Amino acid sequence: MTLAQERCDASVSAIDGTKNAAPIEQEMLSVERAVLESDTKSIRKVQQAFQDDDEMASVLTMATLICEGDYADVIRLPQAQKLLQSVVQLRIENQDNEDEDMHICGSIALALQSYLLDQCDSPESRLVAAYRVMFLGIALLNMYVQANYTGPAFEKETIRDVLDLTAILVTRSTGSSDKKSHSDALVSLQVDGESPFSICEYPQFLLIGRCLLDFVGNHAFNDWSVAANEIVHGQNDNEVSDDVVEGPTERHITGGAAIRALGELLEQIRSAAWWNARAAVAHERLLLSKQPSNTLWFEARRGYIQTLKTNELFAFEKTTQYLHVRAYVEWGLAQHHFDKNKHGKATFARAKEISGVSVQLTGSMGKRTKFQQRSVAQMVLLAASKIEPANTDEETSVYAAAAAVSTHVDFGGKQIAGEGEVGNGATSPAVTPTDSLTTEVEQIQKLVQEGEASYRNVNLDQVDQDNYLLESTAFEDRKLTKQGNLQIVDQIVLLGLCLDVKNSNANDGLTREEMMPYVTRVLENPNNWMVYSTALLERAWLECESSKRRERAVLQMQALVDQHTTRLTITQNTLQSIVDSAPARERMQFVYSLAFPPRYALKRGLAERYFKLGVLGSAVNICEELEMWDDVVKCYQILDKPMRAEKLVRERLEIAPTPFMWVTLGDLTQDPSHYETSWTLSKQRFARAKRSLGRYYFENGDHEAAIVHYEDAVRVGPMHTGAWFTLGAIAMRVHRWSLAMRAFTRVVQLEPDNGEAWGNLGSIHMHNKRYGEAFAVLEEALKQKRHMWQMWENYALCAMETKRYGEAMYAIHQLLDMRTKHKRPVDIEMLAWLVEAIVYPESLQAMQQKADTEAGGIEQAATDEDEVERIDCDDDDDDLTELDEVAAATDKTPPRSDSRYKKQLAMLFGRVTSIVTNDAKVWEVYAHFNNGIEGRAEKARDCRLKQCRALQAAGWEREQQKVKDLCLAASRLAQDYLAEGTKKALYSCRLYIRGVLKKAQMDFADLEAVKSLIAALDEVNAREAQLEMIQ
Repeated sequence: MTLAQERCDASVSAIDGTKNAAPIEQEMLSVERAVLESDTKSIRKVQQAFQDDDEMASVLTMATLICEGDYADVIRLPQAQKLLQSVVQLRIENQDNEDEDMHICGSIALALQSYLLDQCDSPESRLVAAYRVMFLGIALLNMYVQANYTGPAFEKETIRDVLDLTAILVTRSTGSSDKKSHSDALVSLQVDGESPFSICEYPQFLLIGRCLLDFVGNHAFNDWSVAANEIVHGQNDNEVSDDVVEGPTERHITGGAAIRALGELLEQIRSAAWWNARAAVAHERLLLSKQPSNTLWFEARRGYIQTLKTNELFAFEKTTQYLHVRAYVEWGLAQHHFDKNKHGKATFARAKEISGVSVQLTGSMGKRTKFQQRSVAQMVLLAASKIEPANTDEETSVYAAAAAVSTHVDFGGKQIAGEGEVGNGATSPAVTPTDSLTTEVEQIQKLVQEGEASYRNVNLDQVDQDNYLLESTAFEDRKLTKQGNLQIVDQIVLLGLCLDVKNSNANDGLTREEMMPYVTRVLENPNNWMVYSTALLERAWLECESSKRRERAVLQMQALVDQHTTRLTITQNTLQSIVDSAPARERMQFVYSLAFPPRYALKRGLAERYFKLGVLGSAVNICEELEMWDDVVKCYQILDKPMRAEKLVRERLEIAPTPFMWVTLGDLTQDPSHYETSWTLSKQRFARAKRSLGRYYFENGDHEAAIVHYEDAVRVGPMHTGAWFTLGAIAMRVHRWSLAMRAFTRVVQLEPDNGEAWGNLGSIHMHNKRYGEAFAVLEEALKQKRHMWQMWENYALCAMETKRYGEAMYAIHQLLDMRTKHKRPVDIEMLAWLVEAIVYPESLQAMQQKADTEAGGIEQAATDEDEVERIDCDDDDDDLTELDEVAAATDKTPPRSDSRYKKQLAMLFGRVTSIVTNDAKVWEVYAHFNNGIEGRAEKARDCRLKQCRALQAAGWEREQQKVKDLCLAASRLAQDYLAEGTKKALYSCRLYIRGVLKKAQMDFADLEAVKSLIAALDEVNAREAQLEMIQ
């Protein structure tokens, strides 16, 4: 910054003329749109207007080459070479003045800043140079994406000059090898302590592209080398308003008016934030960790929200709004890649609304197998574009045209129907008669069988000659099989909606059935090479779960992996034909609007499916190729070859001692020193090393040491929900409640559907006697984990403490539903509490008021009095008859309610006593309930009698406590009989008490309870004598 600050005063006057750049800004806005849409025609119109302006002409040439897919030629342009060489020179000059630990992105930003301030003498030239920087960044980003996502693969010798230049930029030296620049780029691309895939192609292109795009599109904020440790305003990311675009990584710009004015000039490039957001998403998808990066999330989020608020980019679209649709689809995909799926749902819905595509998921009668006789209901997606696409267009690729004419069966195009027509009218190359094949095609088929070539679209008949499944559903209504063509953007929206179905539902068969119609509808119209590839891949993902289609799915994924390379296919029998049939321009046109993974991630998915299928040999081979040593070790452990795994890791450490490999060795040997070595080697940035140390000490019982390591881990990697959860769990064990609260709060912010974290938060609130907060938290927990009985127990307690008695009874019913899982007894104290609160509220109020008075809580007692009055007036006693018997017969949870508590309690007792028939305390509480309800005295007496019988277990007369309990219960039963006062009741009472006393007096005649029962018998005898005298 020092050099730039020295230039500030001299540059202020020049930068103040920024307003003169307005005409260029207006013209370049249309060029920005054209680059986003790969629209060469629009750029040519602008070129005609600036024929005599050499600077503008060079920028427009860069834009044209980007649209045509000639990204390397962009970097070869003289003006581009001049800019990049200046950056190299400035970095070398500034090397002594820079901080030793300065990240390459900051270093290149300083060099670009100096270049724009010193070597551009007017606002117009400065703006043009800024566009040049952005287009160079786009070209390098697209080269990385082409090499890793779409293909065709680059031949190194054809881009040798570009590789040499980027190597100098990455390493700041002229003699660096490709291997050196590759490894240095991977180090610079580490984020939040997480490493990238080392097997990726040309990470130096992504690194330099990121640096250039970060400068123009993220100028006011720190780059990814500065970790974003906090969530915006401490809220859940999915709930933060879209108006909030600042994250915790805002850059403090110092250095004078010139630099601030330069930032304002860069803001005139409207699409810069969009391109930088695209680069941030590509960066995230490069990382090995499955936990998203917090830092990259803020960067991508900021860029997309800023883009969607930039109305100038979309104002030119009067009827279609397709660019606006793509912006929303990309924003939804970004939320998907960063695990913000719930928020992505609304984004995809907005994209559908703007595009105007009509989508209806419905059903129709059809068949799925060749020999099926009777049609059954099948799901089908009816979709139609708002504006039907034209049949022909000079911009249409040869693959899109193939859909109408064609023989491109490997692409999914429709072959001319003939005698070999099968299922949906397409003839599989595998069943084409041999005598109709040319010599070339026969040779290609031979190469396919030998593994030297591959089919792009793998048909079921190719996989299995005895296949009986139709390639697609044969509907009785043939219109459903051949719906109209769709706009490419509408197909992209359908793929986004398909992804949303997956994100919004459980991973089960029904979800997959709902997703398949979306994919099938896209496959009907192969309009774009990359869109079609994505649909093929999504179909393969879905079919991997089907035993009948799994083999085709795995082969299809392998074919999609192969298409990155120069392997031959049935219709592409020369290397040139591969490039011509699907040029980079077409492959790249919509790649940022699709969920198609990079080649290394696609291979990882293939390895995971091999792993699930038990094909461990193939899985190991792919994992070794991808240098996914964790998974290689896992496979060897499953194969019972731990020594082979350790040997492999030690061999890799001799080649390249990375933090990741040291952690892997620590996992194998359980030696914590290896984790410490990893942490030190990563310069305290590799969070997994600390997580592994924390887990090691936790498993060995050293909780305090584990907490220290997990706190370090979440500081470096704050988006790892597992680390936060474990930290919270350990903190609860050692009673560090505030730390546990903070940890679980962070978990639910990052993962709102984590029911266990919500439940633990509720437990912490309960420990702190904050029952209101605990109740609210447990409500959320039970939305996610309804079948955890522990949560229902806590929920019931919180409901009682907060006087939500209806919710408490509903929770007890749920516990009864799950009684086969937990085998726990009915909570009798809770039932007694409910009886006191609902039937005898004055008694409960008196007890609470006494306790509150002792604690100084007079005001709370007054509040409770109001609550008691409300509860007491809720029910009438007239309508409780037989409710308990009905509940016992149905044994189902009734609907939850916050009124008529007595009726709910009667139903609850009926259900409880039908399940628990021999628990004396249950019958005692039930009797107490009935005593408080008018007209249920006989029911109360029956409950007392069942209580006594439950107490008369075998051998009761030999245990003093059991004798005492039974005598007290019998004395209370006698009061009920005396209250009835009939001769029959007194006779029954006398007989029962005499039977109890006969056994009780044998060993415990002097017991006070026995004497009380004798007195009760005397009273019964006296009452009987009175009745006889009256008669």
